[in-house]
Amino acid sequence: MRFPVLDGWRGLCALCVALYHLHTLDHFHLFGFVRGSYLFVDFFFVLSGFVITHAYSNRIGGSASAGSFLVRRFGRVWPLHAAVLLAFVALESVKALSGPAAGNAAFTGAFAPSALVSNLALVHALGVEDQWTWNIPSWSISAEFFVYITFAILFLTVRRTRMLIAAMVALAALGAGVVMGFSANHIDTSIDYGYFRCLYGFFTGCLVYRLYQAIGDRRMSRPAGGLAEAGALLAVIAFVSAAGGNALSLAAPLLFGLVVLVFAFEAGPVSRLLATSPFQRLGAWSYSIYMVHALVIAVLQKGTMVAQGALGRPLFVERRIDGETDRLIAFGDAWMMDLVGVGYLLAVIGLSALTYRFVELPGQAMVNGLLVRSRKAAPASPVAEAA
Repeated sequence: MRFPVLDGWRGLCALCVALYHLHTLDHFHLFGFVRGSYLFVDFFFVLSGFVITHAYSNRIGGSASAGSFLVRRFGRVWPLHAAVLLAFVALESVKALSGPAAGNAAFTGAFAPSALVSNLALVHALGVEDQWTWNIPSWSISAEFFVYITFAILFLTVRRTRMLIAAMVALAALGAGVVMGFSANHIDTSIDYGYFRCLYGFFTGCLVYRLYQAIGDRRMSRPAGGLAEAGALLAVIAFVSAAGGNALSLAAPLLFGLVVLVFAFEAGPVSRLLATSPFQRLGAWSYSIYMVHALVIAVLQKGTMVAQGALGRPLFVERRIDGETDRLIAFGDAWMMDLVGVGYLLAVIGLSALTYRFVELPGQAMVNGLLVRSRKAAPASPVAEAA
């Protein structure tokens, strides 16, 4: 069983994160909703916990099945991650070959070659780096992969349902407690306490799935479902708009867990809209959207720097946003930059469709194929031979 409406949500959230990271002098970032859209990373964590529990909670029964789960998750996230890293390396190489230019020298700072090792090993969200490196959004992939390991260990070691639920509560509480106690920016933590942020959201999602199971077939009527979905949608808009940079953000996984629960029942008109083909395509491409948008931004920024040098006039401005100085691309008025933002989102979607088709799917197929071949090649156990 799939949850197509939740897939539609995933696509929309990925686009919101992509727009959040675009730093241009436009009208979009006047809205608190856009400035708070980094919180949708926590929606991904909650949704991942919900879906992974649905798909694997009854399938991890021994070390072999746990290993298979982790190999499959690795095959899901790593091939595209590695491909985008390779594209960033190519971009830095072009910068190195083009000679002196404005900005930092190639392969320095966030793009230091040494950081490639931690990125390729998926450990760059575990405190081993002192700054964001290479493909910045990929920190969440690093954190989530180690939460997958935690999930597998949990289901290997705890069998009884009550103990399992208690352990999920404890892990979610541990993640929330560390983030609340140590993060200087509330839930907006990544390369330092990113694992614990993910732990909080992921196991909240696991618990929401258990609640969904407990509710079972007692589904809402269409009028009630419509009201619940409208209320959930308005709550997300209001919360993300208000909680962008303050302590309220710490409640994001809890709210998103409620939203996932409401939309898992697919009982209202918003669900029917999200189940249509355009939103389903966005859902399918959502991981690519999330992973490639920083690359598109890097190309836009580097192209603007080259144009600035050629034209001899500034194409960047500095503005204070939410108390912090930000460097924004500005080669036209705000309306012109709005069009640039729309073009950027279309470019991200187009590139994501390609990376989904030519990187994600082949990468998954390759890893899953290796897994199947390794099983076939494994010698039969003595018990199996005796049978």
